[in-house]
Amino acid sequence: MSKTILRSFLAAAVITTGHLLLTGCAKPETPVPESKQVEIKEPAEKETKPAEGTKMPMAAGSPAAASESASDTQQHIAFLKASLAETKKLKTLTVNFLRQERLGLLRELKPKEDIIAEHRNEPFSVRFTWNDPKSEYRQCVYVHGKEDNKVLLMPRSGLFGLPPSLQKYPAEFAVTFQKARNPITDFGPRRMMERVIDRIEKARAHGEVRITRSDPKPIGPLNEMCHHFELRYPAGDQYACKLQDLYISAATNLPVATYLWIPGKVERSDSTLDAMYMYSGLKANVALTEANFVIESGPGRPADETKTVSAGKNSGDIQAGQHSTESSP
Repeated sequence: MSKTILRSFLAAAVITTGHLLLTGCAKPETPVPESKQVEIKEPAEKETKPAEGTKMPMAAGSPAAASESASDTQQHIAFLKASLAETKKLKTLTVNFLRQERLGLLRELKPKEDIIAEHRNEPFSVRFTWNDPKSEYRQCVYVHGKEDNKVLLMPRSGLFGLPPSLQKYPAEFAVTFQKARNPITDFGPRRMMERVIDRIEKARAHGEVRITRSDPKPIGPLNEMCHHFELRYPAGDQYACKLQDLYISAATNLPVATYLWIPGKVERSDSTLDAMYMYSGLKANVALTEANFVIESGPGRPADETKTVSAGKNSGDIQAGQHSTESSP
């Protein structure tokens, strides 16, 4: 009887120990006293605040970014309109006018022209004198209300070695026969800025005109400090040149130069330059008289011998001077 009881006791002990081992509770876990329990928290990220006055970038395409871009564009347009207002204060001027244009059926980029320009508002008068002794023309004059409102032109040399003769032709012939982008009657800083602003307003009907402004930089042969405006026109804009660089004098707020670029592999190069116009060393409201708006006589070239060219003449007889203005097409 005692042996039977002993065997039963040993069997129960083995079963109990095996159960404890299988369940992992052979060594009971010691509970942490309540006073020593600690709540573990993840470390909080340190908040970084921008310095006072710092402008945080906006997500591209966000309504706020679009609003900021539109606001900047309006400010730039206001600046250009202020420049236009300054040009309206010019009653007379003399300037070194530099010009280069892409002309002809094949849109060939012509050599740069170096011209001394004299201009007055009332009556509207312009005289161009070409500085380059190899230029095709020596001088031209337009005075509204005189010479039947035609341009007087003196070529640098005549045909077959003969002395040149003074010629007279309608101002628009320079454009008709691809001697210039604009007639001489459109010359002047005021007309330049009027065309720029007019183009911006019309182009905005086809999409956004992106305008950016850079800090002043030296421009032209006199290294005049100018604000740089970059204008990018939408695809629906009527002109081929979709990129324009415009330079406004930091000292006078008058336009100094503009470059027009057609699309190409390289944005700004000789292959993509459509036109360039520059007013270098402009002298405002100088004293000009009637003597500033006549063709100067030269050896063997009597200035009063005038050959008139009319619309009925053969185009081969026309030696229309390059009398364009400085603005966008």
